[in-house]
Amino acid sequence: MATKKTEEKDLFELLQNLLKNWYIILPCILFAGFVGVIVALWIRPVYQVDALLQIETKNGKGPSMMGDMAALFATTSPAETEIELIKSRKVLGSTIESKRLQYYAVPKGKWDRLFHREGRMELMNFDVPWENLPLEERNKSWVARALDSVSFALYDHNDQRVLVGVVGQTYHFPYAGDSASFGIYRMDARKGQRFAVGKMEYLDAVEVFRSAFEVKEKGKRTGILEFSYQDIYPDRAVEVLNEVATSYLRQNVEERNAEAQQTLEFLEKQLPDLKARLDSSLMNMNAYQNRVGSVDVAAETQIVLQKRMKLEQSILEIQQKKQEAIRLFHAEHPTVKTLEDQERTLRRELATTTRDVKDLPETQQEVLKLTSEVELNKVLYTNMLNSVQQLRLVSAGEVGSVRIVDFAEQTTKPVKPKKKVILAIFLFLGLLLGAAIVSLREKLSGGVKSATFIEKETGFTVYAKVPKGNPKGTKGTRPLAVVEPDDVAVESLRALRSSLEFSMMESDQPVIGVSGLIPGVGKSFISVNLAALYAGLGKKVLLIDADLRKGRLHKEFGIKRGNGFSQVLLREVEPEQVISSTEVENLFVLPCGNVPANPAELLGSKHYLELIEQFKQQYDLIIIDTPPIMLVTDAALACRVAAQIVMVIEYNKHSIEAIQDGMNQILKGNPNAHASIVINKYEHGSQDGYGYKYGKY
Repeated sequence: MATKKTEEKDLFELLQNLLKNWYIILPCILFAGFVGVIVALWIRPVYQVDALLQIETKNGKGPSMMGDMAALFATTSPAETEIELIKSRKVLGSTIESKRLQYYAVPKGKWDRLFHREGRMELMNFDVPWENLPLEERNKSWVARALDSVSFALYDHNDQRVLVGVVGQTYHFPYAGDSASFGIYRMDARKGQRFAVGKMEYLDAVEVFRSAFEVKEKGKRTGILEFSYQDIYPDRAVEVLNEVATSYLRQNVEERNAEAQQTLEFLEKQLPDLKARLDSSLMNMNAYQNRVGSVDVAAETQIVLQKRMKLEQSILEIQQKKQEAIRLFHAEHPTVKTLEDQERTLRRELATTTRDVKDLPETQQEVLKLTSEVELNKVLYTNMLNSVQQLRLVSAGEVGSVRIVDFAEQTTKPVKPKKKVILAIFLFLGLLLGAAIVSLREKLSGGVKSATFIEKETGFTVYAKVPKGNPKGTKGTRPLAVVEPDDVAVESLRALRSSLEFSMMESDQPVIGVSGLIPGVGKSFISVNLAALYAGLGKKVLLIDADLRKGRLHKEFGIKRGNGFSQVLLREVEPEQVISSTEVENLFVLPCGNVPANPAELLGSKHYLELIEQFKQQYDLIIIDTPPIMLVTDAALACRVAAQIVMVIEYNKHSIEAIQDGMNQILKGNPNAHASIVINKYEHGSQDGYGYKYGKY
């Protein structure tokens, strides 16, 4: 729970820091948004079209028992095979050649591209004898420039004009000691528009095509393939995708037709041999009957004959199915094994009928044998004739194993660029850039912000964090604590007063020394208002300006510059002569006086100690406003007599090393004093609005 609260606090502080530095964040966001708009406009619109194909089984029938088993044990979908075939160079290459996609004509002109005023040019031919050119000049783009709506000029890679022609014709011209050719079959461009033209290598063109082409199966094992293709021209995308679909369909039909032709040729070669075997068996049957005469075939022999014929036909059918299964699966596939088991069972039954035949008379055995041969050859010959007729019909009207369900249709809405997404990304990047600049700026400043970090690193307690407020300690001649007692800064100083009160309960030395690391941190502001708050408790408070070099408390209270603490230390005047009362009851001020020649010697003198002891007898509390500790040693000398030392630092101003060094220096002359830290000009949202108010004092 504590970790969660800490994270929420850190996030809140981060958001507040970003809001505080809005003047850095906002320009970054606006600049990034401007760049995002430029990028979104710069990217050419890309259109995507789709088409659907369906894969069908070769025999066009529903799934059989073997088909169900094949689907059960198959490791890949038939669609996966078709997808790889479609993406092959055989299919895509024919589309590239028929649609001339190996040639390119890219519009030139940054402003035309930015404002979407680019023209269009498509080539029908572009061949140059690159092998006759130096290696570094090969395959460089040439430039075609539109002269008007139908004519153009062609410039080579050296910007030399080599051809002037019109759209729709192929031109041959001498170049590099050989012949080159160039032709444009479509041009839609304004006069003067230029295009970078060239020709890709075949493999490069295939790879470019594949990057814009996608084919996938819709659903799982549906047999429906979805084609998609992206192009900057929607009409060309439709033409290209439909060409891919029809090209694949055409090649599929041709492949199946070729397979049927091969099978037909094989069967037609086997047909004469099978006819000869049938004629031979008939001749043998007739010859035997002529030799032995008419033979009555008993009913038992007829039953055996019919049974053997059925078994032999069943075995033949099983063998055909097994051959088909072996084409689809490996020899160890369960489907093949099942057919082999069925064949062995039928052969065992056939062997049983053979034993029954041996029990018949010899004449009937021979008749049965010859009749079986004739009938079996008739079945084989009839089946082969039927197969030949079917294959001839298939070869004449082959439709292939795929069909086009939906052709591609032209679309008017581009799929790229997604302008809103691009703009949102760049705005977010602008925010990140601004946050990074703010973070880097703060890190380079080297200032410490966290009170917890200061306490951990220095070992001194932070008694108060005083928010930004009135830069002066007084308004007119009265302290802020009196004029605006409910001010946020005053409330923080009350917390400081309370902490000092608890600390001073352990000491009988009613002296507080206030110093700062460097000028401008607000130590005088703290001293004046802290003294006013103590005076508000009814204590008689003496505020001493011990900054003998650049004291300013006389300005805070409207006291004319003249004799002061310096002259008291020099024994030129008595304290009573220079101590001034203020508009705050019980608060008295001893200004710094005129600048002496030796401030450090005066503060380090014995007379300084005697004066403080004298003041202790006259006042309930003495607050000494000292010079900055990092500039002179006066502060350490002035704080020798203090029981409490308050070091004022500015928020996000000092490094932790500077704070540690300042505390060590100020405690050199008074190591037994209780030292604490006040962070002035603190910036934190939680300090800006308390839900309650203190009383006046």
